[in-house]
Amino acid sequence: MRTLIRTLGLLLMVMAAPGGAAAQTPALTVQQRAEFETWWEAQPKIPLPFENDGAKVLVVEFTDLQCPFCRQKYIELKPIFEKYAANPKDVKLILKHWPINAACNAGVTRTLHPAACDAAAAVVMGRPKKTGDQLVDWFFLHQDGMTSATVRGAAAEVGKITDFDAQYARAIQEVKTDAALGSSLRVDGTPAFFVNGRRIPGGGLAPQYFVAALELELKKAK
Repeated sequence: MRTLIRTLGLLLMVMAAPGGAAAQTPALTVQQRAEFETWWEAQPKIPLPFENDGAKVLVVEFTDLQCPFCRQKYIELKPIFEKYAANPKDVKLILKHWPINAACNAGVTRTLHPAACDAAAAVVMGRPKKTGDQLVDWFFLHQDGMTSATVRGAAAEVGKITDFDAQYARAIQEVKTDAALGSSLRVDGTPAFFVNGRRIPGGGLAPQYFVAALELELKKAK
């Protein structure tokens, strides 16, 4: 399992960088940073029903594990969140589910991603086993061939879930709850991010601007 996790991490780094090298997040110029700070402070804050567990910055992401844009943003931001993971009192990330699939998301009227509900349910089942993050990695890396059958195979092999069908009703209800909450927060597409209650519009920011947002919020907390 440790070998699999290391391999997934390396694959994500390669996918994030042109030419197969790990990409470095470009630094903002002084002017870009000043303009971004002005824009950021103008964004409204909304209360979120999540505990930050003492973290200075709470990031909430609503995602769809079969959404190509979610995969792209996941690959871009994974190295950033891994950097902050060394100090969980700085940044906490909460991943919630908003599948674009009418079977588990009342906020959508059509199904674009037929395996997304099952994948989200598998991640819910994996969390008590500490395999939820590995499943998220696997689903994004194997997204192009994702089906209900491959989801169940990954749930067993990667997630160590031996009773998928027995747990499904409970897990899919949690997915539906996530989706309903997202809709109540005006999520209408994925990925959708909230940073300390400020919603990031349009599917997220470029990595350098996402870092700038985290740094601004961390600075306020000092």
